[in-house]
Amino acid sequence: MVFALPGRFAHPLVCFCFLGLAVATQLARAAGTEPLPLTEALKIGERISPRLAAQGAALAAANELVPRAGELPDPKLRIGVDNLPVNGADRFRYDADFMTMRKIGLMQDFPNAEKRKLRGERAALERDVESANLAAQRAGLRREIALAWLELYFAQQARAPLVELVGELQLQLDTVSAAIAAGRQNTADALALRGAEVAAQDRVIEQDRTIERARYALAAWLRDEASRPLANPPDTSVFDHPPAALLANLHEHPEQRIYAEREALARTDAALAANSKKSDWSLEVAYGQRGPAFSNMISVMVSIDLPWEAEKRQDRDLAAKRLLAEQAQAQAEEARRMHEAELRGFYADWQTAGVRTERFEKLLLPLARERVAAALAAYRGGRGELGVVLEARRAETETRLGFVQAQLERARAWAKLNFLLPHEGQP
Repeated sequence: MVFALPGRFAHPLVCFCFLGLAVATQLARAAGTEPLPLTEALKIGERISPRLAAQGAALAAANELVPRAGELPDPKLRIGVDNLPVNGADRFRYDADFMTMRKIGLMQDFPNAEKRKLRGERAALERDVESANLAAQRAGLRREIALAWLELYFAQQARAPLVELVGELQLQLDTVSAAIAAGRQNTADALALRGAEVAAQDRVIEQDRTIERARYALAAWLRDEASRPLANPPDTSVFDHPPAALLANLHEHPEQRIYAEREALARTDAALAANSKKSDWSLEVAYGQRGPAFSNMISVMVSIDLPWEAEKRQDRDLAAKRLLAEQAQAQAEEARRMHEAELRGFYADWQTAGVRTERFEKLLLPLARERVAAALAAYRGGRGELGVVLEARRAETETRLGFVQAQLERARAWAKLNFLLPHEGQP
């Protein structure tokens, strides 16, 4: 929108600011003519997010470790010489003494089956933790994008009342200036109008700065796509999921899933600690080659772990792991309570903002318009003062801005509720 400032009142700095903002707006719109709906913004943000890419890599890495976690460890190759003489006539000869042999063998450790099963379960749980982290990162990202999109949209909506006020003051100033020239009005009214006009122009400039900052915040998630004009927002006055339904599904909260998986992981660690009291074993098969005059030999060795003084080792480890599992359980319960309070708070904010929005729309805005009309009629009929008209216009503008702010508060609460838990109907 171009502002036609009266030549005798226009300040070069004001003209320059408005020209710069107009050029910036046109450049931004030229970058993408298609309006950007919230649903598309969410998809773009997810597609180009470094945060999700990093967490996706962590999940893929954890997934790679699952198949091998429950497998047997790699076998060991053993090569050496047994009973090699180090003095006498046969020193360092491997084929002279009947006890000397060159030896090659394989050794395989066999952790007990339950331990291998628990290790596999632990790796799967670590993968599930990373999966829950990815879901939480995605939910948080979608919420932040939605909030940034809504902040920009309503910042732009808040500009309209200010621009209209400037236009109305300019028209009224032109009328008063003509009356002054005809000798029907004094210059005090013109000065009052000019002061109100300059103040309104300053607020437009401030609002343009707010819009640009909101666009920069959205660009942090969408990059160049944030320069596109925004489409109409979703209907934030409707949310079909009452608190009771949300609370019943609180376990699906992305962060709650993380705590649940961590608790399961801690309990698996405790089970592994309990399993450490059970013996593992290993098998070694070796072939020994002696000198030409002697027979070669095969040896078979079995090793068995002997948990010794379990009360000083395994029992302490088990007690520690069980305490860590209790810690994880307590943290999960603490998080559940915080998320429940958060959900109730968001819903209360949404309801309150909805009531305020309706009051603005049905009561405050009509009253403000009637006040302006009455003050303007009295002024034109010679029964009122210009100051009353200016105050009525200022109050109407503030009421319209309050209406936009109430809509923004409702939209914020709606976004926080809508992206708190996965449910049908999400953008």
